[in-house]
Amino acid sequence: MSFRKSLNEEVAAALNEQICTEASAGFLYFSMASWASVRGLTGMARWFRGEAHGELTHMNLFVDYLNDRDYQAKFATIEAPACEWESPIAAFDLVRTQEHTLLQRMNDLIDLADKHNDHLTHSFLTQFVPQQIADTAEADDVHDRLMLVGGDGHGLILIDQELGREADAHEAAG
Repeated sequence: MSFRKSLNEEVAAALNEQICTEASAGFLYFSMASWASVRGLTGMARWFRGEAHGELTHMNLFVDYLNDRDYQAKFATIEAPACEWESPIAAFDLVRTQEHTLLQRMNDLIDLADKHNDHLTHSFLTQFVPQQIADTAEADDVHDRLMLVGGDGHGLILIDQELGREADAHEAAG
């Protein structure tokens, strides 16, 4: 058996499921970007859009990995994302939940690869861990800062501007 066909079926199914998870996360971020944009939160909108692109990049990496292992990526139906939030705090509450879920899924996928003694998949998955830790911490941080400013418009504008600068810097870095 070649290394390409040595991918365990349970691991392959879990990686295919992750493709849908990444796509779903990306669509949610695009929805949040649109929601923020029409409310004048242009920095937040750019930040959400950057996160959406990141999730779709991750999805593409999972597709490539499966293909490199001679498995076809399988795309399932993705549920339409939410499109309305009560406030930026509510939106970032969902961001926070999503990022914590994605971090746990990475842990679970690594555990599954280890269960099947699949060092190749383990190695592939570990590339996502530092970024997922950073994304989770950032989601917590933005959420907590939004909670601190509450309904204060000045505080919200400052956070919006900061997120916009961060999105611009990330985009410039490529």
